Amino acid sequence: MTCSMSKKLFIAAIALLTSACGSIVELPNSGDAPALYNLTALSSPAPVGTDQMLMIEDPVTTGGLDVRNIARRPSRNELQYFAGARWSTRTSNMIQAALAETFENAGQAVTSGRGGAVVPPQFELQLEIRDFQAEFYGSKTRPDVHVRIAIKLVQLSPLKVLMTSVIDVTQQSYGGDMPSVIDAFDKANHEAMAQIVNMTSKAIKSAN
Repeated sequence: MTCSMSKKLFIAAIALLTSACGSIVELPNSGDAPALYNLTALSSPAPVGTDQMLMIEDPVTTGGLDVRNIARRPSRNELQYFAGARWSTRTSNMIQAALAETFENAGQAVTSGRGGAVVPPQFELQLEIRDFQAEFYGSKTRPDVHVRIAIKLVQLSPLKVLMTSVIDVTQQSYGGDMPSVIDAFDKANHEAMAQIVNMTSKAIKSAN
């Protein structure tokens, strides 16, 4: 086979491969960019009345929820994601950051599981995110946003579990559009954070 013919066959093979992959390979900047959303901290929680350092551990998250996709459930056994919309960061990071800021707004000194505290923490708050999705059960056009977070407060010295609980909040969206659903996520998360801050601060005070 001549060099010229080999070159032609190579070019033809590349063209065929490119054509075959065109339907499955998405090039950068193709299509519309997804809309990005974030959760806000609770700006005026009840004051905690304690200055002891609290570490908020990196949350454990149920499979399928710890992503940037915004989760929705058409039924209890099916998990989907909204098209064209994303959280600005992974769900666990977003909830941890919003909760830390809420504690700070309540007057509680906090640090994260990644460290950075000036003084060693006396308490550790562990989180498990079990539900964080919009639920369209029964062909609803206005979903219920469901937030369910298991919490455990641990005193580090002496080592002791002070409190365990499951925070379970449901908030109906006032519309089926994305901004309405995000507003329902924010309201449900605010209620969950208010309960977490209140229960945690009471347990810390009782330990002193």
